[in-house]
Amino acid sequence: MKNNKNNECEIHGAPSKAANRTLLFMVFASFALIIWHVWVYGPTGQSVRPELLERPFPVILGSEIWDMVFSEHGLLAELKDVFPYFLIGVLLAGLIRTYKLAVKLQRTLNRYGFFSIFLAALIGIFTPLCACGTLTTAISLLFAGMPLAPVMALLVTSPLMSPSTYLLTLNDLGPEWTVIRTAAAFLLGIFAGVLTHLIRNKGFKTEAIFIEGAIPRGDFHDEHYPDERLRCGCKDKFGNRVAAKTSNMFVIFLAKSSEMLWLVGKYVLIGVATGSIVQRYMPYEWIYKLFGQEDSLSIVWITFGSIPIFLHQISASSILYHIKSTLDGTMNGGAALAFLIGGPVTAMPTMIMFWTVFRKKVFYLYMVVCIVGTIMLAYAFQHFVFTPYVDMGNPVLRGVSSVSGGDSAFITKAHNDRHVRIVMDPGGKGIIATYTNAVEGQGGVVFDAGAGRFVNGTADKYDNSRYIRNVAEWLEENNVSDSRKNILIYDFGSGFSQGVVERLENKDGFTVKLTDRTETPEVTQKLLEVYSQLWVLGPESSFSDPELETISRFSDDGKSILIVAGQDREGTNDLSAANRLASRFGVTFGGMVHNSDELQVSASLHVFSRVSDVLEEFFRKIK
Repeated sequence: MKNNKNNECEIHGAPSKAANRTLLFMVFASFALIIWHVWVYGPTGQSVRPELLERPFPVILGSEIWDMVFSEHGLLAELKDVFPYFLIGVLLAGLIRTYKLAVKLQRTLNRYGFFSIFLAALIGIFTPLCACGTLTTAISLLFAGMPLAPVMALLVTSPLMSPSTYLLTLNDLGPEWTVIRTAAAFLLGIFAGVLTHLIRNKGFKTEAIFIEGAIPRGDFHDEHYPDERLRCGCKDKFGNRVAAKTSNMFVIFLAKSSEMLWLVGKYVLIGVATGSIVQRYMPYEWIYKLFGQEDSLSIVWITFGSIPIFLHQISASSILYHIKSTLDGTMNGGAALAFLIGGPVTAMPTMIMFWTVFRKKVFYLYMVVCIVGTIMLAYAFQHFVFTPYVDMGNPVLRGVSSVSGGDSAFITKAHNDRHVRIVMDPGGKGIIATYTNAVEGQGGVVFDAGAGRFVNGTADKYDNSRYIRNVAEWLEENNVSDSRKNILIYDFGSGFSQGVVERLENKDGFTVKLTDRTETPEVTQKLLEVYSQLWVLGPESSFSDPELETISRFSDDGKSILIVAGQDREGTNDLSAANRLASRFGVTFGGMVHNSDELQVSASLHVFSRVSDVLEEFFRKIK
């Protein structure tokens, strides 16, 4: 119905200008932040050139903005990453509106009542959408009259997990982390839905959550809207005008989808820009430090610190992968989980749209759910799932519940060396580490400070054998040479386990040769040329300079190495020989640590691995 005087729909009214004013404020505030930062501190390191600093301030500012927009990690790159998911959300919203799927889904979920929250959270895990795309779908569902509780569960869950995200997390962080991330997303969605359901009568019913006029109510002036009070046949919207002229459902679908482009696109554009600006000018040193094991409040700081960062679900696991390598020890699992949850679920575009479209109490509810839920889940997983000194998800620990501890040396990596990752560091002292440098074509290296995990009599204790076989598999995966599955074990007298050799050959298909200094007094290129892996156990005497160069070339040729040092059976602890080799890869062995006889890795790793295998197969089929 039209009001002829002002040409506005009497039922729905004119769109409010409040949302646009808020967006303009965000633009000016962000631009002011850039000007202030460049004026006070100069341009960021990403765009600094010596000759630029001598130019007038407008030129420096222009160069800074250009770099922020067009650099490799600039605004356009962020928009490029987000656009496919935003477009999927727009098309899905168009599909829902064209075929009235929101009304049908609403009726289906209403059959389950309270349990629709669980169904919505489960659906959110399988939707290939980020926060930007999910919001367009959620608005259509709310317009159809669906209660806020299941929609809130969908809104919270969908930005955290999707088939693509699951597979990328599996690649970046391993099967344990993928299962943990999936479970955390589902639980946070349930928490959001249940909390919203409990307070539904406190002003959170669907008809009371939108700002008046900020966004059209109903299904965009829909004559078939289920609530007759909002039913309207005014054909005010482009999609409705197209639908009145044609019965071609595909054309109607395109028209209704196009309406969402600007409606949601402006929020995404401003949100991504604001998030990129905040991310660019926020000091990251303190964030990286919080991913270590020392601070018990790191979960809280990470949760709040990730709010202003525009963090996509797909990029989060990749960022954590790189953060792991920058740390001098293992990563705080709870803080990492808070980053995986808190960052994507509080994406800047989502918060801006919540602020400008929904009533403020809905925005505050969403933020409380995200922040409190993230902190609760992170601390719960920290206490019940993560082992503090273990790099969970590391492939050399896959399927390992515990390994031998006892007396050993400890490992120190060069500070901030991104190529070296600490795998286990009980008491803050590293005992297992890995090295990768595929960019320069080097093979992988594993460092182990405890020879007792490899020798006769102890290699069969706990899950030592499983761990050793994992090392062989990991080294083979990080071998980029033509040689395959041939291991030379160079034992300086530690007494490598014959049982493990048999398992490597019979179960894993490796060809293994066990030798020592007496049988093979010199390591030569001819000796190593047929092998893909070299295992050096407990070197008691130094390799000669030519031997060290030969082993270095072995690594440079893309082949892999295991270096095992530490206290041997006779109790000696001369590490100089091992360090002459290990130091070439940024690692040194030193000192002596006394750990318990059994070091727990995780009691739940077997369960995680089995669940991950099932989910991986499922996600690959639906991707």
